[in-house]
Amino acid sequence: MTGDLMRIRVIIIGLLAVLGFTSACNLEEEPTPVQPAEKGAAVKGNGGKKKATRIKLAAVRTAHKPGPLDTGGAFSCVRVTVLNQSAKNLEVNPMYFSLVDTGGTKHEIDITAAAGNGQIDTTTLAPREKAKGMVCGAGKFVPKIVAMTNPLFSEAARAEVAG
Repeated sequence: MTGDLMRIRVIIIGLLAVLGFTSACNLEEEPTPVQPAEKGAAVKGNGGKKKATRIKLAAVRTAHKPGPLDTGGAFSCVRVTVLNQSAKNLEVNPMYFSLVDTGGTKHEIDITAAAGNGQIDTTTLAPREKAKGMVCGAGKFVPKIVAMTNPLFSEAARAEVAG
């Protein structure tokens, strides 16, 4: 009898584990809202009535300036400003960014394109600190949206690209 009871417990625990895994996989996350482009892409604190975002992200198109690690070729670049509006530290890394062009195609950042020549630094921002720098995607395209992930590569902020 105790053997049967043990088997039933194992089966129940297994079913619960499968159900938990299945429901976790079916969760649909809300898309990260796109912050509107600001004139001149200046990032200011939240002095208005809007609900503050954890990360204030702004970007403006800029010309590619080859750095010492540049391998050549065409690149499309934006100058980003990241403002930490949370109460916790925020990690920033050029690999945490991507660009979406006007056709909706996502472009990963080429970290060699602007390295050593204005690329956003890998850093940790304390609350209310900001970082500025350039990120570039390979190819000739018009960047429309810049996205930033967290260290686990979950999207944390999105913003329209000005200019």
